[in-house]
Amino acid sequence: MKLPAGFENRQLFWKAAVIGTAAAALLASVIGLLFGISTAIPNLLYIPVVLAAYQYPRRGAVIAGCIGGIYLLFVILLGGSSMNILGEALLRTLVIIAIGWLIAALTIRLREKEDLYQGLFDHSEGGSILIRDTGHSRAIEEINWKAADLLRRKISDLNGTAFSAIWSGDDADVFFGRLSREGAVYATETQFTLPDESSLVVLVSASSLPGERAILTFFDITSRVQAEHALKAANNKISILSQISSDHLHRSVDEIIESVDEADARCSDAGTHTYFERIRTLAWNVVRQLFLAESYKDLGAVPPVWMSVQKSLETSRFPSDDKTVSIRCWTGRLEVYADPLFADVLTHLLDNSLRHSAGRLKNIIVTYHETPLGLDLSVRDDGAGIPAEKKQQLFEYDAEGNAGIGLFICRQIVEVTGMTIQETGTEGSGVQFVIHVPPGSYRIEGTGDDAPSIPVFLAPERFAVKHSTGATVRELMSSELPVAETLWTDYHNTKGDMRTDRIFAAFSNSEAVSVARCKRHTDGFEVDGVFTPVSQRGHGYAHAVVRGLIEACGQDTLYMHSVRDLTNFYGNYGFVPIDEKELPPTIRERFAWAGGEMEGANVRPMRRDPDSLKTGKNWVKKDTS
Repeated sequence: MKLPAGFENRQLFWKAAVIGTAAAALLASVIGLLFGISTAIPNLLYIPVVLAAYQYPRRGAVIAGCIGGIYLLFVILLGGSSMNILGEALLRTLVIIAIGWLIAALTIRLREKEDLYQGLFDHSEGGSILIRDTGHSRAIEEINWKAADLLRRKISDLNGTAFSAIWSGDDADVFFGRLSREGAVYATETQFTLPDESSLVVLVSASSLPGERAILTFFDITSRVQAEHALKAANNKISILSQISSDHLHRSVDEIIESVDEADARCSDAGTHTYFERIRTLAWNVVRQLFLAESYKDLGAVPPVWMSVQKSLETSRFPSDDKTVSIRCWTGRLEVYADPLFADVLTHLLDNSLRHSAGRLKNIIVTYHETPLGLDLSVRDDGAGIPAEKKQQLFEYDAEGNAGIGLFICRQIVEVTGMTIQETGTEGSGVQFVIHVPPGSYRIEGTGDDAPSIPVFLAPERFAVKHSTGATVRELMSSELPVAETLWTDYHNTKGDMRTDRIFAAFSNSEAVSVARCKRHTDGFEVDGVFTPVSQRGHGYAHAVVRGLIEACGQDTLYMHSVRDLTNFYGNYGFVPIDEKELPPTIRERFAWAGGEMEGANVRPMRRDPDSLKTGKNWVKKDTS
């Protein structure tokens, strides 16, 4: 900061101060030596040393050495031959030089910092204003050239003036109220007043400083805001025109379908019926594509939100659903941060399978699993699959109309929040669409403070997972942990932890009758806690709950310690016996007490590798009844 205007000749003032105090201190020291005083008076020499080292830091140590050397010379000439006095004088001289060097070094560091911050303040491309709270107003203490240029004023006209001339009102009061409470406020959009009473739209930030000061920085965003308003107005006009066109197209298609239905009803020729059906199918394709195009025009118009994958699916309508295909979703605890149109992506993927089932499709499975790079959300079926030569262009826009536009639009929607989508199925075994969700864009409820609990939402009948035993199987939410722990009371009093566990239960007449869990360790996944109370055994409920767990978690390699009598049971679900050494260390530690003698403990280690589970067995098919 600059010294007051009265110190224009400050260099002369400082030179006079250093020379004057040095001369006075040396003279006082000489007089003291003449009168035999050699202790207190020489301390005055520190004053010119400090002044010189502060004002002339590059020469501070030299000046301190000169002052100390002159003092030492006077002691030698006037102090006599006393070794005590000479030793004390030599030590004091060294201290004087050390103090001069230390203060000079600290001053150089401070000056460098001051020059750096002053340079940032003066030459910043953003406006910077130093404000001081005087108690009854906020005054501008200093302002850089950019701020003065943006405010269309001269620096000299602004220094010392009230900041309220630039910014006042409720916005300013709220802003400075937050600043006093929080110490810093960032990126607040507001308006400053210009000399001609027009407004400057700015993005302003501020930080509190000692001494009732604050540094305020701002950037002009007037052009950006005007462009946003213009773009919004243009989008509104385009939306109106698009809506008008869409309404006319829908009306025209409806009339085409009505005309075809009427002509078909009056026609008795079988060959002609085939053509009518073809026209009807094409018309309905136009309707579907119109719906997708209408969704696409709203892409990005609304900020991303956290949405439940399960609820999005269970509340969707599938036009091609004849209720003969079993749809099983194992995503009850999963939420993704996505464009609101992401729900349409899920709907389209499932309806795509239903529409192309050709009577062969029996099951659609929706699952997820975490990877080192995020999370993969999978939608797979057991239909005909997609030929390898068609996968490359599956998500591309086909201007020739040889492929639909639905998957192209799906890709555009997921990419808004950094997701990707690909098809990884095998021709002849079914399709599998995998949506990769990056870290930070998904959360699994109950696994941490950033993944709040989701209320229990019982699936509609269409999505309830029914086993051939009559039991309904689903994954438990974190609030339902007591349901599992109640059943586990007779199973070693096992406790669960929703941060690491996925727990599945089979229900009969709304009562939990069997339970199993998949526990995530740092080095693998373990299946344990498979338990059915004695009173509920013999109905196959354990089969139901294990099949549900495998279907939901089977994309990861699973390990377990099976009771030897149940190895065949778990073998039905892909588990194979392995040597104890093949278990991941943290899972193997659970039976460390057996000392490597698993057989003696009646336990057999088992592993299940990821595979394409034959999904249809033992699940109840849906029908129209």
